[in-house]
Amino acid sequence: MPEFGLFSDEVFTSTDLNRRSAEVLNRARKHPVTIARNNEQFALLRREQAANLIKALGQIKEIVDVLQGALSISVGAAPPPPVAWVSAFEESDRLSMLREILAAYSRASADEDWESVGDLIHQWRESAAVVQSGVIEQALREQPEEQPLTVPTAGD
Repeated sequence: MPEFGLFSDEVFTSTDLNRRSAEVLNRARKHPVTIARNNEQFALLRREQAANLIKALGQIKEIVDVLQGALSISVGAAPPPPVAWVSAFEESDRLSMLREILAAYSRASADEDWESVGDLIHQWRESAAVVQSGVIEQALREQPEEQPLTVPTAGD
């Protein structure tokens, strides 16, 4: 996350925070700062930034889980149970899925729209459920039920 310069941020003591709180908070509004007290260090950042970090971490974990599942299948192993759904796809579809997920990750890294990554993974999971249900295969096997078209009349 480029906006977070962890370990290169400004360091303030707890005394600075007590005596110059407005200045410390103004700096924390722009970028994270470190508050040092004794041998401990604390990060001070806006709540929105912390929430975004938590969202990003959750989505990155989900991405890694899907990658792990796809990799397991490609080496002939069973995927972990939470991502067993990836086995519903053929290799080419799994590769397409991974490309899409990694592209969504790249976009989210830039625009912080982490929900779009989760939405995309959810769509792939739902597609896997449809594939596993056999509905598509059944529809492809059935003969089309053609209906003759009627000539429209002016009154219809």
